[in-house]
Amino acid sequence: MVERRSKSKAGDTCSVDKCDEPSKRSLPQKKVRKGLPELKFTGVAGRVHLCRKHYKEYKKATKSERTMNRLGMMGGK
Repeated sequence: MVERRSKSKAGDTCSVDKCDEPSKRSLPQKKVRKGLPELKFTGVAGRVHLCRKHYKEYKKATKSERTMNRLGMMGGK
């Protein structure tokens, strides 16, 4: 299954505690917590908004996992 990327709406700010940057992406909270367990979020229900800096950290932290998922999906077809 392909991971859908959701762009944040204008006016949203990063959900990471003590970060007031405008958000770049909106991702499911479970995925972000799995990739970056050290981050603390403020007032989050289902999805978290990440600014450019935190989204980049998330991508770096989950790069090998995402690569393995792609390779596994390609081999199954």
